[in-house]
Amino acid sequence: MNTFPFTIVIGIVVGFLCAIPPGPLNVTIIGKASSRKRREAYRVAVGGGLVDMLICGAIGLGFGWALETLVTKRWVKASLALFLVLYGLKVLILDRKKEREALSAAERGDGPAKQAPKGRLHVLVGFLQGASNPTLIVNWTFIISFLVAHRLMRTTMPAQAGFAVGIGLGVFGWFAVLIELLERFRDHPIGAWLRKSTVYAGILLILFGAYFALRSFVVWE
Repeated sequence: MNTFPFTIVIGIVVGFLCAIPPGPLNVTIIGKASSRKRREAYRVAVGGGLVDMLICGAIGLGFGWALETLVTKRWVKASLALFLVLYGLKVLILDRKKEREALSAAERGDGPAKQAPKGRLHVLVGFLQGASNPTLIVNWTFIISFLVAHRLMRTTMPAQAGFAVGIGLGVFGWFAVLIELLERFRDHPIGAWLRKSTVYAGILLILFGAYFALRSFVVWE
C-alpha cells in the first residue's frame, strides 16, 4: 500500500480532484482553449502541474518549512499577486488587440499571423500562476499529513517522490480534460460564450490577484 507505484496512483487522484476548483490556472486555460490556442493551453497546464509536483516533493522530503518561510515574505507575496493583476491586464488589453488584428488580417486575406511566443514562456506563466496561490503550501501540507496519519502513505523518500509525481500528473490530467471538453464543445451553442471568455478570464485574473494581495496585507497586519 505504500509502494512507489501505489503512491503515484494516490497522487494522480488527489491532484486531479484538487485542480478542479476555480483558480487562476483554470481561468487562463479556459481563455486560451476557447480562443483556439490549444497548444498554449497545454503548455500552461504543464507549468501548473510542475509547480504542484515540486512543492509536494519538497514538503514530503521535509523542506516545507523552507518554502513556507519564502512564500510568506512580503516581497514574494506582493510580486506574485502583482503578476496575476498584470497578466489579467495583458489578457484584457494586449491579447484582445492581437485577436482583433488577426481577425482583420484573415478577413483581408493577408499573410499568416506572427509566430506565437515560444512554449517555454507559457510553461513559465503556468508555473507562476500556480505559485501565486498563497494557500498552496498549507493545502498540500495538510493533505500529505492526512494521508500519512491514515497510513495511506509513508514518509519514505520513494513514497513521497511517487506522490509528488502523481500530483503533477493528476493536476495536468484535469487541465487536459478541461481543454478537450472546450475543444469538443467549440461548435456547441455555448461556443459563442467560450469565444468571449477571454474578457472574463482577464477580469477574473485581476480579481484573483487583488484578492491575494489583500489577503497578504491582512496577514502582514
